[in-house]
Order: sequence, then C-alpha cells, then structure tokens
Amino acid sequence: MKKLDRSPVNLIMYQTLMIQRLYPPESIEADSPITRDGYYRSKLLKLLADQARAELEASNIYSKWVHRALGPEEKMHLTEIACEETEHWYGIVKLLEGLGVSCKEARQYEDNNYFYTISHILIPRYRWIDILMLTFLIDRGAYLLVEDFAQSSYAPWARFAKKVLEEETGHMDFGNDFIRRQVDKIGKAQVQRALNVWWRVALNMFGPPVTGNTNHYIRLGLKYRTNEERRMAFRLDCETRIKSLGLTVPKLHRGTYPFL
Repeated sequence: MKKLDRSPVNLIMYQTLMIQRLYPPESIEADSPITRDGYYRSKLLKLLADQARAELEASNIYSKWVHRALGPEEKMHLTEIACEETEHWYGIVKLLEGLGVSCKEARQYEDNNYFYTISHILIPRYRWIDILMLTFLIDRGAYLLVEDFAQSSYAPWARFAKKVLEEETGHMDFGNDFIRRQVDKIGKAQVQRALNVWWRVALNMFGPPVTGNTNHYIRLGLKYRTNEERRMAFRLDCETRIKSLGLTVPKLHRGTYPFL
C-alpha cells in the first residue's frame, strides 16, 4: 500500500478535496434570499470589499506612474492598465451596491490584510523597476485569485471576474515583455536585486496557508482553492518565467509564511 504523503501542503490539498461544496458555480443570483442576510452574505461582502480595495490600490499606484513612464510604449501600456484596474474597482463597487452596500460602507467589511503593511515596509520608495515587478509578479498573483472568483457560486461576481481575467492576462504580458527589455537595457544585476525584494512581497500576498475562513469560502463556493494552493501555482509559473529571463529564483531567508 502506498504511504500517504503527510507533508503540510499535501494535507491542505487533501482537506480541500474533502470539503463538500454547497453551491456550484454561478448558482446564486443577486435576488437570491441568501444574499439578503446571513452567513453567505457576510462572507461574500468581505471578499468583494477586499477585492475592491486591491483593485483601487493597483489603480492608484499605476496612475501615479503614467507621467513617469520611460517611453511612449510604456506610457500607453501603463495608462491602459491603470484604466482597467479602475474599471475593475468600479465594477466591484457596483456589485456591492447591488447588494445594498455603498462604497463607503464596504470599508467595514475589509480584512486586516498584512500584505499592504509588508509591501509598504519592504518598498518604501517605488522606482520604475518596482512598477515592472508589480506587473510581472503581483498581477500574476491577482490573476490566480480572480480565477477562483470566476468559478464563484455568486453568479454576478463570476461573470464579472471572467471579463477581468481577460484583461489581467494583458497586464502579465506587459510585465514579461518589459522585464525582458530591462534585463537587456540595465543588466541582470539591477533587475535581480529588485526581484530579490519583490519575490518575498509576492509570496506574502496570498496570506497564511489556511485561515479561519478558508473552509467556509470553499464550502459556500466562493473560492475553490486555499491560499497555499494558489501560492504553489504562482511559484510553479513564476519560477519557470524567471529562469527563462536568465534570472535566478531568489533564495528565501524563511521558507514559510510570512516570507520576511
């Protein structure tokens, strides 16, 4: 008999598979009774509020850098990304309004996400190379989270998330192309130094492997993977891309969350 792999990551994946999902993808519409009050509504509002905050944070950062972009192509691409992030934020705001929650009221549902604190500590002053790292790493992590939302049991959110996925793909392509150009332009050493810092930030954005809400989100059909499963998918994809650019996957001083 094959011995069961009891490593923490594999146990998390096994536990996820064992969770019975109560609501399949796109099975709950805005007028469903369970969106008006109760547990499903509270968890849905939290996820929407957190995502709205993330989209607005990205919009603000990219917008501030449009006038500082290095060339015409960079300026055009960054303008497009900033515009799309703003549209994503606005779309989620409208979803919240459809549930009777205003943009201002949504703040009370936001999680105390340490990712923003960690990123602000590690990156006290953004440079152009940092903005490229955002598109190369952070947007890729955001894509994986929106993948979950595209299979959400809440149909309006799933439909909107599918549209967002199409645009997020363009953001990642921008990051890949311009990181490659920076390697050729300023050399691997400078790009590698930026990657060494942002790698830790990127791995932290997924949060702890499992939270108190993880099983509930999966059971309600609001997510289908744990934080650790998304982090694993992120590392598998990014490590391949990093090596293809002739760069080195950064070594971590700490092998588990938080990656400080």
